[in-house]
Amino acid sequence: MIYGIVIILVSYFLAYRIIDKVILVTNRKTQKSSLFLKNLFWYHLFLSVVYYVYALFNFSDSLHYYLKIVNDYRGTSWSHFYGTSTIFIEWFGYPFIKYFGFTYEAMMVLFSFFGFLGFVYFYKFFKERIRFSNKILGYDLLTLFFLLPNLHFWSGSFGKGSFIFLGIALIFYSLNSVKNRWTLLILGSLITYHIRPHIMFVILASSVVGFAFSNKGVGWGTRILMVLISALAFFFIYQDVLTAVGIDQGEELTQGLNLTNRARELSKATSGIDITEYSLPSQVFTFLFRPLFFDAPGMLGVIVSFENVFLLVLTILFIARGGIWHIIKGDFLIKTSFLSFITVSIALAQISGNLGIAIRQKSQVMILFLFVIITLFDNNKMKIYRQNKLDKLRRIYYAKKNSTILSRS
Repeated sequence: MIYGIVIILVSYFLAYRIIDKVILVTNRKTQKSSLFLKNLFWYHLFLSVVYYVYALFNFSDSLHYYLKIVNDYRGTSWSHFYGTSTIFIEWFGYPFIKYFGFTYEAMMVLFSFFGFLGFVYFYKFFKERIRFSNKILGYDLLTLFFLLPNLHFWSGSFGKGSFIFLGIALIFYSLNSVKNRWTLLILGSLITYHIRPHIMFVILASSVVGFAFSNKGVGWGTRILMVLISALAFFFIYQDVLTAVGIDQGEELTQGLNLTNRARELSKATSGIDITEYSLPSQVFTFLFRPLFFDAPGMLGVIVSFENVFLLVLTILFIARGGIWHIIKGDFLIKTSFLSFITVSIALAQISGNLGIAIRQKSQVMILFLFVIITLFDNNKMKIYRQNKLDKLRRIYYAKKNSTILSRS
């Protein structure tokens, strides 16, 4: 416990330094952003402690990872732990536990810190693309997004959730300015690939499609180069992608991506729902917006239901305000964010028969959809702003014109 408190203090100082570096405070607006993130650190830490308490009374993968490293489950050498998916988390945690003597609590705090860094880079990614304060029922939409408890809860523990959240955040933050952030792009890609190769592939493919169909400043040379790079990358991660979704090499030709068996396995849990009989739209809806009070698995499910109602209302507003057209006409990042979100959601929806797993996994990509939503609100505000400015210029013009006519008469 003492070790955990020490890591909290260290992460506190590191987080504040990183925030000041990422959010360059030059005016009142950036100062407000920096202050928000510094307060968000404590909010995230609080929900991480909530997860820790939850894990004390419920089965947790985080404790499972810790015990496997302590007991040398995979071997007595650090290299024995290297690999993709769960193994990578064990490999990364090995030196902290074996060489530096990190306790379970210290590892929870360390990975909570990684999860928080994901929020820092996602927040900067959002702020670089929106120009107005977008509100719903009088509340700032961006602030509400970054206070959603489910995002913090599942990215605040020793496990894949916090690390992949950071990896995806680094990727999209870097895509805003690849030339200046290519090192972070590589780091984010490596993190995401090692934890979930199939998600890295989806983001890669979505980027290609986003480039190919973007009509805003993307030349054909860049598009062809992106296709070639993606094809080369897919060649190297192909087997890992198939392994991640449970298909052996060669089987994809005979059975395709049949995830039914995996879905049935997961639906056997107490919070499970057998979704194998659902239509694909119903599976995706279940993944994104359930539980909804009536099927909430325990107190955690009830809390998540409030968040799901909020997300469902936002989605309805998004569609009603021209969301589909916004995606079609959107730039590279809007297309890439939406395609990454919807493709991963469709894939995971087919295996998330367990509502608990659905709640956890959707937090990794839901923030990408929130980005698409807020850019729609922002673009609509920009249209109103431009129209008001145009109307003002017209009034000034006609006022001057009338004044000239009167002076001549």
